[in-house]
Amino acid sequence: MKKLEWFEREFNFGLPAGMLPFYIERLQGTIARIESKVKGVSEEILSHKLDAKWSVKQNIGHLAEVDEIALKRITEMIAGISPMSPAVFEPRQDYNQQPVREVIAYFRENRIKNMNRYETLRDADLQRASLHPRLKVNMTPVDLAWFDAEHDDHHLVRMHEIISALFNKTF
Repeated sequence: MKKLEWFEREFNFGLPAGMLPFYIERLQGTIARIESKVKGVSEEILSHKLDAKWSVKQNIGHLAEVDEIALKRITEMIAGISPMSPAVFEPRQDYNQQPVREVIAYFRENRIKNMNRYETLRDADLQRASLHPRLKVNMTPVDLAWFDAEHDDHHLVRMHEIISALFNKTF
C-alpha cells in the first residue's frame, strides 16, 4: 500500500482544548514505540539509509530536534509571537555515528521537556495561536500537539519500512 507522504498531507486545525490530554498520551507513547521498534535490531541496520533517505537513527534524531522547535513554538504561541519558528528539515548532526541508545536518550530528554511544558499550560494558554510558517495557518498548542503526534506516526511508519526492508538483508 502506498502511503501518503508528509508534505502531501492536509491538516484541519482549530481542535478543542479538551483533546490535548489525548495528544499528550500519543506523544508520550512515542518513546516506547521507538524502543519497541529498535529492540534487537543491529546498529548497522539502524544506521543504514534505505533508498538514499534517512536511517532509523536519523529519523529518531529528527524527532528529537523537532521537539526542541516545538518547545520554542509553544512559548511563542503563549507570548503572542507570530509567525512561529520554522521547522527542522534536515538532521543537524550525524546520528548514525552514535549508538541508538544515545539517540533515543536525546529524544526522550526533549520529549519529556515538551510534555512537562504542555502540563503547565492553563486553559487560556490553549486558546493562544501563532502562524505556522509553512502551512500558513494559525495553530494553538492543542493543534501543535496533534500535528506533532501525526508527525511522530509518519516517522514511526518510515522506521518500520526501513527495518522491515533491511532486517533480513546481509550487508
